Order: sequence, then structure tokens, then C-alpha cells
Amino acid sequence: MEKEQLKSRYNRFKQWQEQPYEYQQPTAEVHHCINCGYEFTGKFCPVCSQKAGQGRIGWYSVRQGIMDIWGLGTRSLLYSIWQLLLRPGHFIGDYIDGKRQVSFPPVKMLFIVAVLYSMIYYWFFPVVLNFSLDPEITEEQKALIGDLVKWLKTYYSWFMLIMAMLAVLPTWVMFRYSPRHTAHTLPEGFFIQVFLAVLMIVFCFLFIPVAMKDSTIYTYIVYILFGLYYIIVYHYLFGYSIWGTLWRCGFVFLTVVLLMSMGTFMASNIDQGLLADQMKHGLTEEQRYLFKLTWAGISLILALIVLSVGFVINFLVTGKARRQINRGLQRR
Repeated sequence: MEKEQLKSRYNRFKQWQEQPYEYQQPTAEVHHCINCGYEFTGKFCPVCSQKAGQGRIGWYSVRQGIMDIWGLGTRSLLYSIWQLLLRPGHFIGDYIDGKRQVSFPPVKMLFIVAVLYSMIYYWFFPVVLNFSLDPEITEEQKALIGDLVKWLKTYYSWFMLIMAMLAVLPTWVMFRYSPRHTAHTLPEGFFIQVFLAVLMIVFCFLFIPVAMKDSTIYTYIVYILFGLYYIIVYHYLFGYSIWGTLWRCGFVFLTVVLLMSMGTFMASNIDQGLLADQMKHGLTEEQRYLFKLTWAGISLILALIVLSVGFVINFLVTGKARRQINRGLQRR
């Protein structure tokens, strides 16, 4: 294929990424709403929102009702995931700009995808969880891992939602004065992270066959690919250069890792493994609790320091953008 052809296809793809939707204008045909009796033009009744052309229930209605359970009907779940893979930054930007109809409801999408992944990964491929275990680990550590797996089977959706929320505040701090979506709000940041959590689970889903052969390679593939997409999403969503996006994402990522460390120390028995020798010599429960509290506190302090340093650097390099934002707020 010639260079010009490749360039032409790439340009068409870029154009599709920016504007993939084609909407048909409604006709002047008058419809009679079976639900409320109102006569209207267009596709939906302006009084009760029922779709035009609804009649008696047929096999199409049965199929649609079943498909809607798993998000395969209107605003298809699969279509939203496809958009999220091919135009992630643009797709998320469309949603927080107010184009709600372009996407399947994101929180519902996260829970459905998480449930499906959890069912397939933890029930149909349980052997995967044993590949990376060190044969020399103790029975207590095996029990701890078993408890963690059991918890994830039950609450995997909530786990992914909580993990996603850790990045909301760091993203708001580091990208608040960006060229695009300037001064984005924390609620908008919530949905940005929900979409990213969906993207992470989709990658885990797609490479499950790799996990059956080598869980280490599976982990590398998933996290490297997700890291690349993370940069792409932030690059197109906020409009910074690749370098500007990269160093800001670095501060966001490091803050999230430290916050996760804090939560891990407080919510688990990880200290049992770290203090195994000391516990044999009579370490008390109060001393164990103090150890957990100390390490959790250190993680929190380090997270605040990292975020503060990122805030100061970002504040110094975004003076022009901040002045433009302030002038815009004054005009309002």
C-alpha cells in the first residue's frame, strides 16, 4: 500500500474519531402516541417519551427485552466499548461535554463488565490464580490470598469503582488548567475514571487466554497496554502535548499508588507477613495495629507530598491558562 493511501486512511480515521455520529432529521409525519394519546412529529412523544411506532408485542420485543438486561439494546454496551477502544479520549470528552446519548450509562457499564469478567476469570479459569504463587509461602499467606480472591469474586465491581475514585482528585489537581475541558469538575472526573476502569477490565477480559499460559506475561500486557491508553485518553481529553500529559500522569499515578498502599495496610492483614518473625516472639495486637497505622500514615503523607509538589509545578507552568480562566469567570 502506498504512503498516500495510508495517509488518506489515517486522516479518515482521525476525522471519524472527532465526529463519528450521523443523525437523521425527523420527518413531518404525525404519530399518535399509544401511551398518552398525544399527536406529535419526530421519533419520541414529547409528553411521555414513548417511541413512535410502538405496537403490539412481537418476537422483536422479546429479543430486545432480553438484550436490554445486559446492555445490548439501545445505546449498546458493545458499541460503547468499541468506541472506548478506538476513540477513548474523544468518546469520554463527548460524554462529559453533555452528549449523554453517545454512551451506555457508564456506571452500569462498569458493573456489568466487572461482573462478567469476575464470573469468567474466577469461576472458569481458577487455575490462573495459582500460577504466580510462590511454593514456599506459608499456610497463613495462602489463606490470606484465598480470602482476597473470595472477596473479589463477591465485590469486584465495587473494588474497581473504589480504585477508580482514587484518581479523581489527583486528576483534578493536575489537569484543572488544561487547554481542553478547562476547570473540569470533580463529578466530571468521577465519570472519566469510571470509563477508564471499564477500559482496564476490557483489557483484562481480552487477554484471559494469555493468562492461561503465563500469568506474568498477562499482567505485563494488560498494564502496559492500559498505561498507553491512559496517556492517550488524557492527551486527547485535556489537550496537553504528549510530554505535558506524561509528567502530569506520573504525579497522578504515583499519588494513586500511595493511596492504594495506605488502604491495603489498613484493610488487610498484610502486616502478618511483614512481621512474621516478630510475631513469633510475642508481638501484641496493639503493636500490630500501631505498625499498620504507622505505615498507612506514611503512605498518606507521601501521597499528599507528591500531590503538593505536582500542584506547585503545575501552578507555575500554567500561569497563562489560569489568567484566561479567571477572566472568563469575571465576565460571567
